Amino acid sequence: MPLKHTTYALALLASSLSTTLAHWTYSRLIVNDEIVGEPWQYVRQHNNANAPLTNVNATDFRCNADAQPSETYTVRAGDTLGFGVDEHFGHPGIQQVYLSPAPAGVAAAEYDGSGGWARVYSLTTAINGGDNATALAWATHNMQSFRFALPAATPPGEYLLRAEGLALHAAHKWANAQFYVSCAQIKVTASGSASGAGGEKLGPLVSIPGVYRGNEPGVLIPVFWSMLTNYTTPGPALWPEGTLEQHVVEPL
Repeated sequence: MPLKHTTYALALLASSLSTTLAHWTYSRLIVNDEIVGEPWQYVRQHNNANAPLTNVNATDFRCNADAQPSETYTVRAGDTLGFGVDEHFGHPGIQQVYLSPAPAGVAAAEYDGSGGWARVYSLTTAINGGDNATALAWATHNMQSFRFALPAATPPGEYLLRAEGLALHAAHKWANAQFYVSCAQIKVTASGSASGAGGEKLGPLVSIPGVYRGNEPGVLIPVFWSMLTNYTTPGPALWPEGTLEQHVVEPL
């Protein structure tokens, strides 16, 4: 092969490897100050490696491709939960978490996630920008783990806890936003202020798929990501009411 062709082929390979290495998945559940169990022990293992999802209307968008039930970890409402990121959050974008209660009498391991989902965590832009004062910086930059408080109002029961990373580096083009998704299984034992019979309830609830159309602000962005000067986070209102979007990651 001529040298110039060899050089070009190597450049393409390097570019492909760089892009792949920037991808990630979530295989480890964090509870309070530690990773619990082994990879995939409490997180449903899928067969998508670290490849992104781009079809927001596919059933795989819920917990990723062919995700298999895991063990279920018992926590208390108000505990600090999170996920380890394998290997790191490698693209500009945001991190969100959704929570879905299994129906009464149904274990998390038997639940397919077809019920409602509440958005309980959102980590987006960073407080401090980079060298360009008008450009956005991202609180997720190169993060390897994140933690958040499971709302103290979470009713007792079994749940799917869904980590959703959204990479925006190609999201200025239709259907090119990249989603990285995994679902953990948890059982909440402490009764918060909410309950299925009364008090505050999870909500607003959305279906997954169905939470996004693909063309709403935050999923489809108007310009190349490095030219953004503001960002609208997609998804329903955070639960409980008054929960704020976060701009600083709390790592393990």
